[in-house]
This record gives sequence, C-alpha cells and structure tokens, in this order.
Amino acid sequence: MKKILIPTDLSLNSYQTIDYVTELFANEQCEFYFLNAYNYGLSGLNAIEMLQADEEWFDKPKKESIEQLWKLVERYTLKSKNTKHAFNAISNCMNLTDSIKKNVEELSTDLIILTGRAKENVGNTTESILEKVRNCPILIVPPHASSSDGINLTIASDFKQKININEIDRFCRTLTNTNFRVGVLVLEKQNSLSKEACNNLEGLINYLAKFSIEPIGLEYIKSSYRLKDYAASNIKGILCIIDKKPDLFRKIGLYKSNVISILKKINTNTVLTIHQ
Repeated sequence: MKKILIPTDLSLNSYQTIDYVTELFANEQCEFYFLNAYNYGLSGLNAIEMLQADEEWFDKPKKESIEQLWKLVERYTLKSKNTKHAFNAISNCMNLTDSIKKNVEELSTDLIILTGRAKENVGNTTESILEKVRNCPILIVPPHASSSDGINLTIASDFKQKININEIDRFCRTLTNTNFRVGVLVLEKQNSLSKEACNNLEGLINYLAKFSIEPIGLEYIKSSYRLKDYAASNIKGILCIIDKKPDLFRKIGLYKSNVISILKKINTNTVLTIHQ
C-alpha cells in the first residue's frame, strides 16, 4: 500500500491536483492523506489580547480545518469507484513545512504532492518545502495538469554526480501496475561527458530498465537552458529533476536549490524532484 501525502489549502487548484493524482495512480493500492496546516494569525495581537481571547476563538480554525478536510474525504470517497484507494484527513496547527516533515516521518510517506503555480515563479512555501523536506520525493503538479493513458517519466541531469536511485525507486514502484515509459535527458553534449558522467549515466539506465515497458529513451541537449524548450514539447510527461546535495553556502541561506530556478522555466509541466 503506497502512502501519498497531499497538502491542501482546500482551493479549486488543490482539488484539480487531487483529481490528477488519483487518476495517475488509478491502478495502484494507495492511501491518500489530505493535510491541512493552519495557524491563528497572531500578527497584530498583543499579549493582553491573547489572554482575553475566548476558547471559541482558539477552536474556530481547528474546527474549520477538520470540517473542510472531512468534506474533502467524503467527496473523494463517494466520487471514487476505485476500491484500491482510501482517503484520510490530517489537520495540524503548525507551519506547513514542519507539518509535512512530521507526517512524512510518522507515516513513512512514499510521495508528497504539491500544487504548482500557473505563473513563472515559485511560492515561498514551496521553496521552503523543497529546501527542508529531503527524505521523500516531491511531485509538483501545475494547475489543469492532465494524465494520459501512458505515463512518460524523463529524468534530466548532467550526471556529474552519481544519481540517488532510492527516491527514483520509490516513485517507480508507486507506478508498478501502470503502463509507463522512462527516458533520460542528458543536460550536456554527448561528446563532452567525462568518464565519470558516462559511468553514472550507464548505471542509471541499467537500473531503470527493469521498470520500463520499452527500451530506455536517451536524448542529449546542448545546455540546460534548452530544458524549457524540451519541457514545452513534452507537456503531458513527468520531468524528473535532481536536487543536488546542499553545500555549506546553501545550508546557511546564501544559495537556493537549483530546482527552484528550473521550476520557473518549466512551470507548466508536472515535475518530480528527488534528492541527492
């Protein structure tokens, strides 16, 4: 049974994301966990006002969160005719990123689903999640995404580092009973790869062969800036981007994940991020 965590703000876009994901994993045994994190909006309140706030004031956000979540669970339980799917609700009074980290550990989550933006930017919350939640693959679904009969997963990398196959394995095993194809996109010229990069590429292709129903597709592009063009011509596929292991400068906040800048270029695509 695969465990899939779906943070939701209970908006229309998040409903569209859930529709996409339940269709994507239609053939898999899945437990879906709808997560809503709320807070009390304490900015502007002083200590005296906090002390004077009644119990109803504190209970209201919790009650609204739980009620809306259970409506969501009811909606998809009744809507879904798929006996392989089960739906659950989680309501937490805490920061969303911390809530996701907590539930990934407690549930042994296989996959996190985030709703992307239509605009060419990445929200602060998404940035925070990508930076701080590094023990689970994350699938970012743009508004109005649609899954096709055949799922195409393309893993993009320059292969200068050995790819962490653990998270790729977790995602591919989530699609065990699904008709899907795997491709590799090398973000370098073919004749410019180092021996180490070639070995890393060969190792990944050999590993992926057991998952794909067809031979692994292999394509090279001259430089990473052409990734946007590639993504635009493969809009229905899932593009897998490797989030490199943070160095010291990134850990102290001087630099952001390379995934952040890439997401701004390919915001119309469904993107899987895995971590080194």
